[in-house]
Amino acid sequence: MNNDEYGRFLAHKQTTDFMRIDDNTIVTMSYELRERDQQGPVMEVMDTAYPFIFFFPSDNLLQSFQDRIRGLPAGELFEFTIPSEEAYGLHKTSNVVDIPVERFVVDDEMADTIRDVGQYVTVTGEDGQQRNGLVVEKNPTHLKVDLNHAMAGKDLHFSGRILFVRKAKPDEIIQKRYIMPDGIRF
Repeated sequence: MNNDEYGRFLAHKQTTDFMRIDDNTIVTMSYELRERDQQGPVMEVMDTAYPFIFFFPSDNLLQSFQDRIRGLPAGELFEFTIPSEEAYGLHKTSNVVDIPVERFVVDDEMADTIRDVGQYVTVTGEDGQQRNGLVVEKNPTHLKVDLNHAMAGKDLHFSGRILFVRKAKPDEIIQKRYIMPDGIRF
């Protein structure tokens, strides 16, 4: 094979042999997330100017999302809907709780953490874990707080493109996360 043939071979290989999403890769993608289907209200947009870059696989992403993009090559368009049962679950009325206002008292004064209807409040459970909840009702003695995930009960429709896939660097594999090119580690 002469130099010209080799150059054509490499050019052809670069356009046909894209890396695919697999374990220990860094994925760059753009996407639009809508509720229900492709006509539903827009919930989130990550465009090419501000793409979503992440280590694959990630404990911070829905497993059902990762299952659907595994194996996709750079340049590939995708579109799929994840039913609520595979996403953040169904909305459970048992996760809507009444919290006495006294739980928001600090040093005999009402804490600034008491919010109005439609705002979020952080609640510490009996297990010591903190959860964010949406205040859905407020009265002088109680707050009614919805502790369901904000996307619970919603089917999620994703459409987008895999922009780039590369092998993760050793530091990224150890930390199981994307590390920005400037090398700053958090």
